[in-house]
Amino acid sequence: RRLRPEEKAAGAVEYIVALDGIVMITDAENPVRELTKEQLSAIYQGKVRNWREVGGPDRAIVVVGREAGSGTREAFEENLELEERCDYANELNSTGAVMARVSSTPGAIGYVSWDVLDDTVAVLAIDGVKPTADTIGTGRYGLSRPYVMVTKGGMEEQSEAVKEFFLYMKSGEGEALLKNAGGILVEAVQ
Repeated sequence: RRLRPEEKAAGAVEYIVALDGIVMITDAENPVRELTKEQLSAIYQGKVRNWREVGGPDRAIVVVGREAGSGTREAFEENLELEERCDYANELNSTGAVMARVSSTPGAIGYVSWDVLDDTVAVLAIDGVKPTADTIGTGRYGLSRPYVMVTKGGMEEQSEAVKEFFLYMKSGEGEALLKNAGGILVEAVQ
């Protein structure tokens, strides 16, 4: 997650090293393949409860999300400005559980990290943009969360070991580790 203002005020400095795409998924049989952020917000607040209201079949929407305290949930709700306003049918404690519930529940919608996608679910475009490594990494796909490294004070205040570690994270080997962990590299590490 991004640092909070009070953390920055206390001297913490953030460096975004990669992104995690937050991908919206539905059950594979659902013909809806795109939503706007406004529609998504209305669905997660319980204002839209049937797929026919967003161009789909006459079927109840089953809203699935992560449990309170989940970083993915926090980022999802923050991206859509929905903190404390979601109306979940199911709050699950892992990305795998969300995938399993959505794939096996007609009418379900949920969000998962980019790196766990498989063909058991359908992926939704948001505002006409499909989630890909490119669209997430460049910020065109609007749902993501940063992988952040934090120092106390700016880089100029850090020891040589810390500076070397940050250089390593920008190296080919460091970037390979980030990709292997599911991170999507951004154009420039801040």
